[in-house]
Amino acid sequence: MNKINMGKLADIPPGKSLEKKILARRVAVFNDNGELFGIESDCKHMRASLATGGVEDGVLTCKWHHWRYDLRTGDCLDVEGVRLKRYEVTVSEGDVYLLM
Repeated sequence: MNKINMGKLADIPPGKSLEKKILARRVAVFNDNGELFGIESDCKHMRASLATGGVEDGVLTCKWHHWRYDLRTGDCLDVEGVRLKRYEVTVSEGDVYLLM
């Protein structure tokens, strides 16, 4: 398992995210009211970056076509059977890490 440094916790205020491209995929950490979620960052609809989307009450909404995803499960709330990959997030000494 790889531990990827995503950046500083201070750089992810509630409602915001940090995104990185790891090999051929984008991943992001989202802050929803102080709770951090690590998730695949390519929307399953047309691969738009989800890092620019809105986060509210555990739901991530794609900015481009408004597909919605449950941050806890990765499940798409609009299309049955569609799911984003989730990743564990840890914080150490002010840095946010994604475990892949």
